[in-house]
Amino acid sequence: MKPFNQRYNKNDTAFFWNKKGAFFIVLSALLASVTNSCVHGLTSYISAGQLLFLKAGVAFILCSPWIIRYWKNIIGSPNKKWHVQKAVFGAAGNVFWITALQTLPLADASILSLTSALLTTLGATVFFKERLRFATLGALALGGLGVCIVIKPSMAVFSWHALLPLMSALCYSASSLFVKKVSVDDSTIVSLVYLLGGMTVLSAPFAYAAWVSLSSWDFLLIVSIAVFYWGIQWSLIYAYAHASAGFLAPFKFVRFPLACVIGVVFFAETPSSYVVGGAFLIFCACGLIQFTRHDPSHLFKTRSGQK
Repeated sequence: MKPFNQRYNKNDTAFFWNKKGAFFIVLSALLASVTNSCVHGLTSYISAGQLLFLKAGVAFILCSPWIIRYWKNIIGSPNKKWHVQKAVFGAAGNVFWITALQTLPLADASILSLTSALLTTLGATVFFKERLRFATLGALALGGLGVCIVIKPSMAVFSWHALLPLMSALCYSASSLFVKKVSVDDSTIVSLVYLLGGMTVLSAPFAYAAWVSLSSWDFLLIVSIAVFYWGIQWSLIYAYAHASAGFLAPFKFVRFPLACVIGVVFFAETPSSYVVGGAFLIFCACGLIQFTRHDPSHLFKTRSGQK
């Protein structure tokens, strides 16, 4: 097998989009680190449903200029059923993730959530026929072992809360794959409007059932989270619409060292040896997936007529 820098032609359109997608994945990870730390430390008394309703609703309002400008494209989307399903998985993933941030150490939740990289790779193989090599299967097994080490599945120490980021990762993976499904016909902003609007509607009943009064500081904090969340979702949709899911997988892992630093500095949370050991195996798994792949971006393949 050729070295990585020899397997890609820098003038190749697919390679350009994969690199650009990787940049936006890293950008989303940086923004997510800020919002995750806010949710982890400052919103524990707000239910996951109410927090999702407010941050998705405010982010949806931020889309107003594009809704006015592109309303015909939004209404005329041929992928409405896929957008609805994406919103369902996105809302469920958010609820699981917010609850995980409110109940688990930041580093633990972050590393377990990054199993979405492995799940997205597997899903892309099943639904988009991206090639599955034996090395990829080995990487998935290695990542699964890393997860087992992190959650410490013995009756003495196991916490059911550890399943929350895993469920979130599963939902986020499905949501990411729906992005690739709709990206051929719909722009990033159309997908974003449907996602934010759908999650706002879906979370409204849960928000109403557990609503708590908010102070001016709370509202300002949630608006700030919503602004960052808009940037996170735009970056993720743009990245997965243009680049190979397998190529993007390892770049999500910048979130883990950031979470460790934030946890130590702001919350006095030192990652356990289990978390560090499991993180190492999951890092290796996603790195192996990335190193053994040479897939052009999904959007490039589709638009160039390749099957």
